Amino acid sequence: MDPAQVDAAVEALMKHCRAQESSSLTDTDARVNVQVVFKRVPKKTKHPIRLTLKHTMYSKDTSVCLITKDPQRYYKDLMKTNNISIARVIGIGKLKKKFKELEAKRILCDSHDVFLVDDKVLPIIPRWFGSYFYRKGKAPVKVNLKKKDLKQEIESATRSYMVANLGKGNNLSIPCGRVSFDNELLSENVLSALTELCANVNPGLKNIKAVYLKTENSVALPVYAALDNRAFKIKKKKVPTATLR
Repeated sequence: MDPAQVDAAVEALMKHCRAQESSSLTDTDARVNVQVVFKRVPKKTKHPIRLTLKHTMYSKDTSVCLITKDPQRYYKDLMKTNNISIARVIGIGKLKKKFKELEAKRILCDSHDVFLVDDKVLPIIPRWFGSYFYRKGKAPVKVNLKKKDLKQEIESATRSYMVANLGKGNNLSIPCGRVSFDNELLSENVLSALTELCANVNPGLKNIKAVYLKTENSVALPVYAALDNRAFKIKKKKVPTATLR
């Protein structure tokens, strides 16, 4: 991916958005998304893929909710011991009991900006969250609470986005910043998002047809276009078979 082309697309998009600010046609806190078009639908993954951006999309006042295994008290104390600022820690038992009703789930969703989930309980969370969290752009982000540098793991997770819809179509949208970001910071986030995507989704750049940059209401500005747009078969890894004797 050419950094110069990314910079050019970011500059053009920001110029367009800032020109609209005076007429209130652009939300200054609107998300900027990287739109990826694949040549072939990627293979569906068993679990969502975590993509970590270089810079967080949130402010220092961001409210973070952490969902953990039981007992809840153990993880509250763990956060305190590691000097990690978390607005709320909820054990899975309490989550199922206190936030069972749809209205309670909506209130919980609207009360926090980011939801981090212990990777041990992550598989059951998406179905429990339901569509409301995803429509609000608050898909749960997995964390490994066994990490030695736990503070770094939590900080990294707040800069991450979970890709949960691979294998459902040729297009993928990844939030990478906001209209209020400066150009350099936004460019670095775009590059880090694309780098992580290519590293985690087989076969990487080879299967990407085009990349665009846009906000919800702006035009899509091209960042990358493959010279060869021909589709190809995504090869599966061969599993060696045992030889009978």
